[in-house]
Amino acid sequence: MPGLTGLGAGTPFPLTYEQDRFHTKTRSDGWSHKNVQLGFEILGDLDTDALTDAVRAFVVRHDALHLQMDPVPGPHPQQWTRPIAADEEVVRRVNVKAASPAQFSRYASVLLSRDCVTPWSYGTQRPFGIRLLRHDAHHHALLATFQNLVFDGRAHHLFGHEVWRDYQALRDGEPLPDTAPSFAEAAVRQRAGTGVRQRERALASWRERLTALTRLSWSAPEGTGHSEAGGTVGGELSGGTVAALRDTCAEFRFTVLQTTVSFFVAALAARTGRTEVGLWTSMDSRSSRDADVVGMFAGSCPLVVRDAAADTQSVRTQVRDQLLTALRHQGLTAGDIATLTREAEEENGAPVSRDVYVNLRRFDGNSTVADDAGRLRITDDAYPLHRITFQDGFALHLRCTEFRDRLCVDLLYDGRRADRLLARSILDDVLAGITAVAGGARPGAA
Repeated sequence: MPGLTGLGAGTPFPLTYEQDRFHTKTRSDGWSHKNVQLGFEILGDLDTDALTDAVRAFVVRHDALHLQMDPVPGPHPQQWTRPIAADEEVVRRVNVKAASPAQFSRYASVLLSRDCVTPWSYGTQRPFGIRLLRHDAHHHALLATFQNLVFDGRAHHLFGHEVWRDYQALRDGEPLPDTAPSFAEAAVRQRAGTGVRQRERALASWRERLTALTRLSWSAPEGTGHSEAGGTVGGELSGGTVAALRDTCAEFRFTVLQTTVSFFVAALAARTGRTEVGLWTSMDSRSSRDADVVGMFAGSCPLVVRDAAADTQSVRTQVRDQLLTALRHQGLTAGDIATLTREAEEENGAPVSRDVYVNLRRFDGNSTVADDAGRLRITDDAYPLHRITFQDGFALHLRCTEFRDRLCVDLLYDGRRADRLLARSILDDVLAGITAVAGGARPGAA
């Protein structure tokens, strides 16, 4: 079947470790469903047929988007693929009668928001929904939602990169690739690659980090506004600052996101008087071989920085080492982690802290791009969710998004354990620290 390089259609294959964790989470009480959402504002002379064909080609060749499961999947489900039929609609094209561009954008936000929270019906439904909205000949919106069981942050990046690459190829009369690395094969390799020794090391690493987190439960700093409503503070670096930051980080073998997290850890320690900081982040366990596989390989994991009050170079090295440790030891199921968590809490008489979270996303391209001929202006994340809020339970939640031309840093606070004043001071420290590095300060400077 063109478009598939993996196991034959209908052949069962195991869930990845991260899929297993996500599926287990969806079966727990109190979980709020949320699909992965993408929204592109497209201004200019769009070839709608070429874009529709580019999106269809992406869906056809990535077998994760063909995924099927039993209508009522049990605690240990299997998955298989059902290829896209030749006459199957992949992109729904809709003409929107809006009085103004602003009204059109509001409509796109409302529609994307509804799709974001609509659960996937297991069985026959496809794990995605894609719409191309038209306001007029020069104003369109491409909206897509993907069930998180098959789509993570790396898949998000691949969608944008490959769709706009293929759009340009179609405009230039060039052929498109009809195959892609197989998610089914990658899932089988991941499970097969976890031997007894790897599992024992993963269990020991998680046990150590979870035990540390039982003594790092959050206590609000003195003066925190306990009755304040939660919110978000934000900032960004752009243009030459990001380019200079990337060059300096590369010289000292750190990434931009590692550097950002290290300044966050240092600021958190300085502003709360902590010497040890525990936090959670999402880790992509793809091997280099599977870097271009669309699928679900991202799962949350704990990090513990033992000496968060040390000099900048030391904190940065600790953060990098913790991220690498987490990457090496992601091969555990939801059941494994639940058992380790229960044992750590029983042994130490305290809950595992889940108070601080860091979400890291990296995109190779610019935040706003034009096609090669300059006919289009394409903006990602253009349509914010409308009247939808998700309670994530964290006292502080740092969100970092790295584009080629911009670094966006937002810090969410719950208002009860961390207020706006604390969040703003921490974020200002983060921005000041990475700006100093971008300006030429050596990473080892205090």
